[in-house]
Amino acid sequence: MAIRCYIPTTLTALRSTLTDVRGVAPDAHGRSLRGEEFEAAEFDAMCIAAALAANAAFDPAGTVTADTESTAEATPARRVVVAYDAPESSPTEPLTDGFDLITVAEVDMARAASFHLDEDIVWDEAVQRGQESGAGAAEDHLGASDLLWYDASELEQLLGDAN
Repeated sequence: MAIRCYIPTTLTALRSTLTDVRGVAPDAHGRSLRGEEFEAAEFDAMCIAAALAANAAFDPAGTVTADTESTAEATPARRVVVAYDAPESSPTEPLTDGFDLITVAEVDMARAASFHLDEDIVWDEAVQRGQESGAGAAEDHLGASDLLWYDASELEQLLGDAN
C-alpha cells in the first residue's frame, strides 16, 4: 500500500532527479477517512503543498537566472505540486494538525500520479507582483488561484512546453 502525498517543488527541480524531498499527506487518521471527508483531507494536503511550492519558487535560493547573469533579472522557477504514491514504509513526521510530512529519498516518476501547475497567465501575474511588491504579494496571488491538473503521462510535454 502507498501513501499519496503532495510534493512541493519547482519545474526547474523537476527537470532533475528529486532526492530527499518531503511531501504533504493527511495523517494516519486522515488517511483512514472515506468518501468526501477523505477527498477534503487530500485536497487540503495538496493546498498546503501548493503554498510550500510557491514559497520555494519565490525564495531567492529557488530562482534561476534568465539570459543574463544579473540577479535583477532572475526569474522564479515555476511551482509544481507532484501527486506521488510514496511507499508506506516512508518516514513521516507531523507537520500540522491532521497532516504529516512524508520523506522520500528519491522520487521514482513511475509512482507519480499527476502534476499540478499554475495557468500561464496566473504565473506571469504572480511573477510581476513579486517583482513589484515582493515575494509575499506573489505568493498571495498564487494562493488565490487553482492549479491545473496534468496526468503523469504528460511529464515530458510539461518539461518541454512550460518555463
